[in-house]
Amino acid sequence: MQLEASYRFLRLEAANETFLNYQQANRSVFPIPDFTPASSWNTNHRWVPNDSLSILNRWDRAYLQINADPFQVLIGKQVIPLGVGQIFNAVSQMQRYPLIFIDPEFPKTEDAVSVIYSGPWQWEARFLPKAPGQREDNFHLRTKGSLLDIDVGLIAGRSDDKTFAGFEAAGNWGESLIRGEVSGYRYRNHHYGQALLGWDHVFSATWSTKFEIFYNGFGEISGQTLGVFPHRSTPFRGTWYVGNFTTWEIHSLLKANLLSVCNLQDSSALFHAYLNYSLSNSVDLLGGRFFNVGAGKEEFGGQVPFGLQFGLGQPDISYLALRWYF
Repeated sequence: MQLEASYRFLRLEAANETFLNYQQANRSVFPIPDFTPASSWNTNHRWVPNDSLSILNRWDRAYLQINADPFQVLIGKQVIPLGVGQIFNAVSQMQRYPLIFIDPEFPKTEDAVSVIYSGPWQWEARFLPKAPGQREDNFHLRTKGSLLDIDVGLIAGRSDDKTFAGFEAAGNWGESLIRGEVSGYRYRNHHYGQALLGWDHVFSATWSTKFEIFYNGFGEISGQTLGVFPHRSTPFRGTWYVGNFTTWEIHSLLKANLLSVCNLQDSSALFHAYLNYSLSNSVDLLGGRFFNVGAGKEEFGGQVPFGLQFGLGQPDISYLALRWYF
């Protein structure tokens, strides 16, 4: 559900989501903690009436926008437009989402106060209050514009208790779009780097693809482990990855999608294949499957032994989802 209201120079936008999940009863023999990072303003409310049913309600967006041309001020839960990565993120102030997030089409949001100046070059300043588990508040300064027909951006600030600076760029190369971003982080007198390079191409009116290669400087450990992720925005254990997202429009109402993420160090891979059928202007039917290719302690498909007969790892999941928005 999305709500919008405007009065003179004020604009209010809010989007509420409710997820009803039904599955075969599959109670864990031991409690598994939720490793998903929380936001400063926690708007998630979950009910679990029984082992088969769960209901999650959350406010995905809720912010007040003040327009005073050429300035804008946004206060609340909002989209944070950083970086050019679409499969991975080297420059990010966002919490990580599970790799088995069913509906990745909507942009992710975070709590912030933003001040934006729109001119030949756009200037942005954001304050992001610290989330549970962080010691300090987060912030960043960003500027972006166009040089020689290439969109470029510079950013610096603090993310997840780490000071950082980054660069992003995107430009056309023939019929393709080339995207890239690089960032450096400093944490406890150590330096870490992250980078990605992306290539987008539209083959026809019905076929399109995106490729990205990603370097994760925080990926000191490869494979499954019970340790926490060292960076809030990056849900990966290894160092080098390649990803692809391909879309085929079978019919004006039906799209087939395949997302793949491969760990280049242990050759394990995660695939998400799904169909999206539009039943009406406001109702979509989605069906798909997450499946892992890997073994042993490899990141995708592997398991960490937990007790004598149990293991912990990425699950294979099949799902059918009905999305209704108004």
